[in-house]
Amino acid sequence: MSAQKLYGSHVPLAPLSRILLGIGSAATAITDPRRGDMVAAMGETTAVGPVLENIRRRMESDEIGKKLLMEKPRISNETIDRKWLAQLPDGTLGKHYSNFLERLNTSPDARPTVKYIDNLEHLYVMQRYRETHDFTHIALEQKTNMLGEVTVKYFEGIQYGLPMCVSGGIFGGARLLTKNRSEFLHKNLPWVVEQAKTARFFMAFDWENHFESQLSDVQKELNVVPLI
Repeated sequence: MSAQKLYGSHVPLAPLSRILLGIGSAATAITDPRRGDMVAAMGETTAVGPVLENIRRRMESDEIGKKLLMEKPRISNETIDRKWLAQLPDGTLGKHYSNFLERLNTSPDARPTVKYIDNLEHLYVMQRYRETHDFTHIALEQKTNMLGEVTVKYFEGIQYGLPMCVSGGIFGGARLLTKNRSEFLHKNLPWVVEQAKTARFFMAFDWENHFESQLSDVQKELNVVPLI
């Protein structure tokens, strides 16, 4: 074992075990993105300390991000009232999120719990990233098909620097069908690079406090311009 158990779900790994798990999970996740467990394992085993620390520091330098780090709010079935979200007016962030979950027949608890992060401060950073990934899809108005996922991964790779997002964008892009690859290269890629560079840092945004806001207003607050 590389360290003592730091939290309930923690699985400490020796350096060699971490490398092997990283390689194995990456190979599986790239060939079969539907394997959520392998995608999660890849994300954690390749998320080296300096990358997570950089995200944490960027959050800490932002007023809202600093509050998130202090209070550590969670996005889960216990903290989100799904019935209330479903009753919100059309066009609100909460209604979009409710529709998103319903369309995919999923829930906030579907995201795997963090296991392989060996730093308690970085634990919340990784969990927050995982629990807010759906909001990135919504804010960027990107579907969960291959084209949409690759576009979102490029955004996250540029904003967060997580190796999983960078590799997911590159290898996912290579797997796009010819028509979708052309659309991505000529339309989505230039747009998403610009959005990632000019938008607010998504990890420092309190999505759960904006459910009643119109999505268009949230996008303006995030400095996101939808793809035309």
